[in-house]
Amino acid sequence: MSGQKRILLALGIILLDLVIFFLPLTAFFLAYVIVYNPPWVKDFLEVLNKGAD
Repeated sequence: MSGQKRILLALGIILLDLVIFFLPLTAFFLAYVIVYNPPWVKDFLEVLNKGAD
């Protein structure tokens, strides 16, 4: 394996690691909830609210 292929493979592994571990999944989830407003979120919040009463 040539040196260039080794460097590209190492960079690919590092980029994949960054995408998997540093992707702000919570931010994407909140954006999804705000944009699409799925009914299951409202149902879940209502169940939580009933428990607080």
